[in-house]
Parts: sequence; C-alpha cells; structure tokens
Amino acid sequence: MNILKAILLTALLLGLEVLISLGVYEFIEPKVTDSLSDDNLIHYFGITGRIPTVIAYFIVFFLSYRAVFNFNKGIEKMKGIKPEFLLYLILIAIGLEFFDRPLFDFSKIYDYLSGTELKPFEFSKSSNLSVLYRGISVLIIAPIFEELFFRKFLFGKVLKKHSLTLSIIVSSICFSLIHLPSYRNLLPTFIFGIIACLIYNKTNNIFYTIILHFLTNLSWLLLMSYGKYYYQWSYGLNYNFVYWLLFIFGIGLSYIGIKKITVANKV
Repeated sequence: MNILKAILLTALLLGLEVLISLGVYEFIEPKVTDSLSDDNLIHYFGITGRIPTVIAYFIVFFLSYRAVFNFNKGIEKMKGIKPEFLLYLILIAIGLEFFDRPLFDFSKIYDYLSGTELKPFEFSKSSNLSVLYRGISVLIIAPIFEELFFRKFLFGKVLKKHSLTLSIIVSSICFSLIHLPSYRNLLPTFIFGIIACLIYNKTNNIFYTIILHFLTNLSWLLLMSYGKYYYQWSYGLNYNFVYWLLFIFGIGLSYIGIKKITVANKV
C-alpha cells in the first residue's frame, strides 16, 4: 500500500464517523432526548456515541480489507501468547503512564515556567453508567478495531512497499490523527503507535498489541474515574525533580518491557 492510500483510508474512517454522528445528531437525537430520564440519557449517549465508530470501521474494513477471518488461526495465535510477555506488557503500560504525563501536561508546564498562575486542581467524578460506556469504548472497541486496522492492516500493508521505519511513522501518524480533536493526545498516541508497531513487527501476533492497548486504556480509565488522589499528588509536585524523575522512570520501564519482547521474538 502506498502512503497516500493509507492517509486517505484514515481520512475516510474519520469522515464516516463524523457523518454518521451528524446523522444521529440531526435526525434521531431531537426526537428522543426530550422524553428520556437522566439515566436513559446516559444510555442513549453511551450507545449512540459508540455506534458511529463501530460502523465506520466495518465500512472501511469491508472496502479495503477483504481477508476472511480465520477463526482457527486466531485461536492458535491466542494460545501462542507467552505468559511472561504479559508482565512485560504491564511494565510498558505503567511506564507509559509516567512517560506520557508531561505530554498531557504540556500546556500546564508552559504556564508554570512562564510564571502564569495555575488553575486549582479539579477532578470531575463520573457516574458509574458513564464509566461503563467509556469502558466499552476504550477497553473493547478501541483495542480491537484500532489494532486490527492500524497495526495488522495499515502497518502490514505499507510495510510491503516501504521500509520498516517509514511504515511505522505513517501508521503511527494515522493512528494519532483519529484521536482529533484531542490535540493533547496526538503525541502520546503517536508514541504508542510506534511501540505497538515494533511489538507487532517482532511478534507477528496482533493479540499482544491488543492487550497492551487494553492495559494502557485501563490505566487511563481507572485514573480518570477514580484517581483523584493520584492526580492531586501529581499536580502538587509542581513539575519538580520528583515529577521529572517519574518521567525518566517511565521511559526506563517502557524500554525494558519493549526490549524484552522484541529481543525474544526476532522474526
């Protein structure tokens, strides 16, 4: 696959999701939301917020990725997962939490260094229903569909025509772009894309990157939903020596996990 096609497929995926979401917003939402209770509204937005993503992926898969899923081969790949690699994936996920923190805090760090008064820490607690639907999105839909598309399909196809380095960069850029309009998430997702491509390239087993994606998103979900005291502590460090020591620790932890997996699986 050439690079332009990879970018166009990513644009198509984004466009379809936006169009389907707009269709739901324009034609369905006005007719049903006024009559729903608060809990039912959470159900409604929880369901309609995920359906466009799933439909968009199915359409793009149908148009571009016509390989028939081999159930037996999938089971074989699952059975081939090495238990010790799960520990390495956990190390990477924990390391990424510390490593990504300055990337998410970039604007706050800039304000702090420029002498701008920082806003007080605020933690907004979500309802259990909201956490449930968010969990469906980030723990099921995202790990499965995003890894199948951006690593197994897009990265795999681009790699057939281009170098490993270029294929990783293209796939990771496309992966980061689907997280728009969350600009704070562009660099962390780009870095995650690079790590996932490296692991998939060495193991040739998409289940490893699906599990890593799940673990990374699980860490984010738990902290976003219940990590009030962690964020209070982290925010209270005021980007001091300990804050940056944790950043370096995160790099080291992730590097060890990646190295253990990639060195043990030279294919």
